[in-house]
Amino acid sequence: MNEPWAAEAENPAFAASMLQKCLPTYLLVDVSSSMSPHEQTLNDLLDFLHGELVSSPRVSEFAYISIVVFSSEPTLVLEMTDLQYVPSMPRVQCSGSTQFGKAFDLVRQRIEMDVPLLRDQGKAVLRPAVFFLTDGAPMDPDWESAFRRLVDPQSKRRPHVIAFGFGKAREAVLSRVATKAAFLAEGVGNQREALTEAINSLLNSLVASARAEEMRIPAEAEGFRSIPIEYVE
Repeated sequence: MNEPWAAEAENPAFAASMLQKCLPTYLLVDVSSSMSPHEQTLNDLLDFLHGELVSSPRVSEFAYISIVVFSSEPTLVLEMTDLQYVPSMPRVQCSGSTQFGKAFDLVRQRIEMDVPLLRDQGKAVLRPAVFFLTDGAPMDPDWESAFRRLVDPQSKRRPHVIAFGFGKAREAVLSRVATKAAFLAEGVGNQREALTEAINSLLNSLVASARAEEMRIPAEAEGFRSIPIEYVE
């Protein structure tokens, strides 16, 4: 006679429900030359994010983090990981021009590598999330083709994209560099403050997502106004 629990264990959906859920989270940050005056602020905020997540094991075990920075070329500065195992954040430097397309291609490549690795670790992997921060407009005219590859509806691994713009970021561009939410800093404002609030919004989203065990998109961000997005999933 089969026990009820044995039948449930043979059910793939039931087996998946018993795995620890994991949200692959990519922080995609503009570090072009226009960000140079705010380089120290950016590094301080990455340290702050690290400290907050390390002190919240429930969140860091749920939201694995990878950091990609971009200017003329994109760079992977932190591979996908539970920040509990990272002693300190890498330092970033700002220089070069603002190129979106190569950054989107790199994130797509990393997702294709990271998701299988997380599954091999016994995780139930949710659709990835990309938090995109920029203070300017793209200088590469064909960036949208790379973005379309990243969010291709045919891909089960296509990420949710949440965009934050400040400085000289353009509303028309931000509305296209998002699938779930886009925010533009109010007025000219203070770029240090805008960066701080963007990271706070990211952190709040991850805390809420860990509690719900599913992605929670920020409805608003202090100091930013929500703008309509053109790409709707």
